[in-house]
Amino acid sequence: MAFGAKVAAVEFAGDEVRVVVAKTGRRPALLEAYAATAVYESPEGRRDALGKALDEVLGKVRNRPTSFVFCADASRATVRTLTVPFRGAVRVAKAVPFEIESHLPFPLEELALDHRIVSEINGETEVLAVGMRRMHLEEPLALLEAAGIEAEAVNLDVCGLTALWRAGRHPSKGLEAVLHLREKGACLAIMHQRSLAFFRYLPMGGPALAASPVRMAREVQNTLRSFMAQWRGGGEIAELNLTGADLSPEEVDAFSKALNLAVVPSVLLDGLRGGKAIQRRDGDGTRFNRWEAALGAAHAAAGTDFSFDLLQAERTWESSAAGLVPHLLFSAAIGLVLVFGWGFYYYETAARNRHVTEEFRAKIDGLKAEIDTMSKSGLGPDVDVTPFGDPPVIDLLREIGARMPEKKVTVTEVKIAPPGAQSPWLAISGETPNAADFNSVFDGLKKSTVFKVADDANIKLQGAKTFFRVRAVRPHEEVSSNEEKQ
Repeated sequence: MAFGAKVAAVEFAGDEVRVVVAKTGRRPALLEAYAATAVYESPEGRRDALGKALDEVLGKVRNRPTSFVFCADASRATVRTLTVPFRGAVRVAKAVPFEIESHLPFPLEELALDHRIVSEINGETEVLAVGMRRMHLEEPLALLEAAGIEAEAVNLDVCGLTALWRAGRHPSKGLEAVLHLREKGACLAIMHQRSLAFFRYLPMGGPALAASPVRMAREVQNTLRSFMAQWRGGGEIAELNLTGADLSPEEVDAFSKALNLAVVPSVLLDGLRGGKAIQRRDGDGTRFNRWEAALGAAHAAAGTDFSFDLLQAERTWESSAAGLVPHLLFSAAIGLVLVFGWGFYYYETAARNRHVTEEFRAKIDGLKAEIDTMSKSGLGPDVDVTPFGDPPVIDLLREIGARMPEKKVTVTEVKIAPPGAQSPWLAISGETPNAADFNSVFDGLKKSTVFKVADDANIKLQGAKTFFRVRAVRPHEEVSSNEEKQ
């Protein structure tokens, strides 16, 4: 999926239908968020009511998304940590269905499955396998299809929430734990080296934490102990991150004491572009990650470490080819029309083009005669051919790239002055975190035969970085000390 694309995520939270449109990227932006509640009198009318609510919400969307994803409820997910006795992504992918089958109380064919490699230890591969029974996906996907939407991926709310939480943090190593509070439940996710290593759905939601922090702490403690008992990657969990509620210091302190672990609360919409506008609009309606799950699912679909897709097994070569056949036939028909059109055009214009061609040939012959005369008489001493001796720009860039490798310095700007300009022929600007690397690169630049580097490089130190600007002239020119250094 394209970086920086507009992606819409749909979530069915009980009887409420939510649609979020996000602009993906390193940090996503919330463009739109709408919800509608399905109203029905009997259980038989729920599906039609959900369809009407979905149509109502989609009718409010102003930003046309490039794709849709479905955000599924983690409470219905099947999660297993597997140890595959060999390495290799392709081999592991083939082995995961067979490894997880023995853990299922139902046939493997009923499971929509995806997985992520967590780590490789002693020739073995630790895998997080995530799945959901197809029966739980049939109704929501059918509602999307009835609304004219084809979901390109099916991810879980816990994966979207964790992806969104990770997007707002600096990269870190080791184990990290985050508890995502929702209205009717919570999800505890554990990460290792910025990848999802484990998660568990807890049947206690955000309101339950405020009512009974000790009970919630007990559930979290038991989950963390169970994970650490089988974890082979080393490290410890130093704190618990908490999302979905703006707790008071007293509430955070009570939960931290009951948990016997430092608690760091946050609201994921804070700091996100578009988040404040939704918070002002909805007020308390934004509590317990109401919008963040779908927003994170849209963000994860752009290709993060949390982009599970429970439909990926359905996209076999045969199903993909079947979907392409109508497009190929339509494209072929258009191609035939164009071919016949071009043929008719060239047939009608061929005669007219022949005499035009003869005129051009006559002019070419005349130019050749003039060129022969000029070559015999010479260009004369008044003609300066120096400007035509400059190497092509691609050769200059190739030489700069070879002399200034990106592992040592980052080139941010290259200016090439035209012949006769007062400024230097080349001005190369960049930065490096290590001054010694610049000195090494500068010595290499002096050895270039394509250009001549001035000795007085402009160097500025700002914090931990070194910013530089190097001037260079043509090999036959001299560097003037009076030239402006910027």
